[in-house]
Amino acid sequence: MAKLQLALDGDLSDGLAVLEGAHASVDIVEIGTPLVFREGMRAVRVIRAAYPGLRLLVDLKIMDAGEAEADIAFGAGADIVTVLGLSGDETIQGALASGEKHDGQVMIDMIGMADPLARAAELIGLGCDLLCLHTAHDQQARRGSPWRQLAQLRAAYPELSLAIAGGVNLQLLPQILPLHPQIIVIGSAITAAADPGLAARLIHERIEQYADA
Repeated sequence: MAKLQLALDGDLSDGLAVLEGAHASVDIVEIGTPLVFREGMRAVRVIRAAYPGLRLLVDLKIMDAGEAEADIAFGAGADIVTVLGLSGDETIQGALASGEKHDGQVMIDMIGMADPLARAAELIGLGCDLLCLHTAHDQQARRGSPWRQLAQLRAAYPELSLAIAGGVNLQLLPQILPLHPQIIVIGSAITAAADPGLAARLIHERIEQYADA
């Protein structure tokens, strides 16, 4: 069954308020890039202490100094760290080395990638096993969700672990779930909802229903 990743991009107090109601329906908590900019690794440590049973992803979008920067996040309590697929191979290899050292996982963020399918082949060759198809926030109104690219990657690499992010909501799940992503990343559809706990529960239930069908 696909895992639900909740992206927290606001400030730390807002994120903790959302988690209070939504944590029971969430599999992975993402410390989003804006939250990292505001709070640094303090956000990771605070959320790790408050929810020790949840997996934490720190969205650093590493572009250089892969091992050194991934070490910082893993050392603060991250389970998963993101690296941009646009990064050089050496940077990605460094992040992978950090993940192995800390028993963590590296997610390759394919944001801004002109040809995700071609880059995916190279990334798999480097040892990457978790790729995220991600539509940039500033492009969502024009491009929508990248579920078509997800379909291409799933067809080409049936065993590859894939995540999808960017503008995903409850209404898009019928298009996304048949493509069997391992992780579905949702932010504002939960965090900006009138009742984030209810929004997270409805999304998680829909994922469960599909898995049981």
